[in-house]
Amino acid sequence: MANAPASLSNLAPMPEGDTIHRISRRINAALAGRRLDRAIAPNPRSPLHRRAAELESATLTGSEAFGKHLLVHFDNDRALHSHLGMNGRWRISADGSKAFGKPWLLLGSGVAEAHVSGGKILRLVSAAKARNDPSIAALGPDPLRAGFDEAAAAARILGWEPSERIGAALLDQSLLAGIGNVIRIEALWLAEVSPWRPIAELREPEAAALVTHSRWVMETAIAKGRRPKQIYGRNLARRPCPRCGGRIRSHGQGDDNRITYWCEGCQL
Repeated sequence: MANAPASLSNLAPMPEGDTIHRISRRINAALAGRRLDRAIAPNPRSPLHRRAAELESATLTGSEAFGKHLLVHFDNDRALHSHLGMNGRWRISADGSKAFGKPWLLLGSGVAEAHVSGGKILRLVSAAKARNDPSIAALGPDPLRAGFDEAAAAARILGWEPSERIGAALLDQSLLAGIGNVIRIEALWLAEVSPWRPIAELREPEAAALVTHSRWVMETAIAKGRRPKQIYGRNLARRPCPRCGGRIRSHGQGDDNRITYWCEGCQL
């Protein structure tokens, strides 16, 4: 294994691509096609504290996810761009339950509400600017978007920087969009690939397996409402690998020193 950073990140798990796709689907189910009768940003910390009124009486036409980015579209040539970062949260209800505290933005129609607090990005832009946003254009293919090509995604991995460790590469949103820490750890375990392997050492079947398993983890998380965790955090309870009985290890990896779990027995 290559020399790893000396300390582990203490950051909380980040919302990953499956989370954003689930939020998008819930917004569409609750509010798509509805005229808003509430659009407020009561929290003075909100970037939209003085702009929420631009959405009053607009119709929410739909939302879509691009990796960890969410775009919510309206019929008045406005689009809401959200990225939850580490600690942002969306809550969507269709039963009349109200927002707690002072959200950064609340959108409502009838009994349905969607509100967000915190996050890395929360801004209103024109529809044209949303379509051409450079942060979204720079993303790699998203396994949860229509038209995702698994073979092309595997080839993309194999064509990446040869010396980069695959575990760190999978955190790069310009490689594949939406894959976060839990997803990549579980996909690497399912594919029996060590996160410390240089990309130059990956074989085509291994790259294909990483794509397939990443997509499976994300789709399973959406279907069940939680990510499957067969190895993530397992060593904290001193439990062995569920596949081979080997020891689970953990260390920081990548520029953000994200905690990484792997089995030293079967992930080679």
